[in-house]
Amino acid sequence: MKKSVIRIFVCVILCGCGKKPTANFTWSPQNPKAGQEMQFTNTSTDAKKYDWNLGNMKISSEKDPKNTYDNAGEYIIDLTAHNGVKSSTKTVTITVIP
Repeated sequence: MKKSVIRIFVCVILCGCGKKPTANFTWSPQNPKAGQEMQFTNTSTDAKKYDWNLGNMKISSEKDPKNTYDNAGEYIIDLTAHNGVKSSTKTVTITVIP
């Protein structure tokens, strides 16, 4: 009995709680111009917490953040979706035009 309880406890600790999330997002406008505000829309599944790296030294934990890129160029956007100890990350490079 004691060994069964310990095995179940270890399984719960190692497996974590809930499903593994899937990080995903969209953005608007699709072809942003420098100085134009962008809206990121989080379409992740099975997540409870979100961490964004918006590519221009800005971070956010909002579900659907907004951001403005002052200069033209390529920006790497990361969204990490968390569900307990499980997480998933999506990375996209966005090109901001002059």
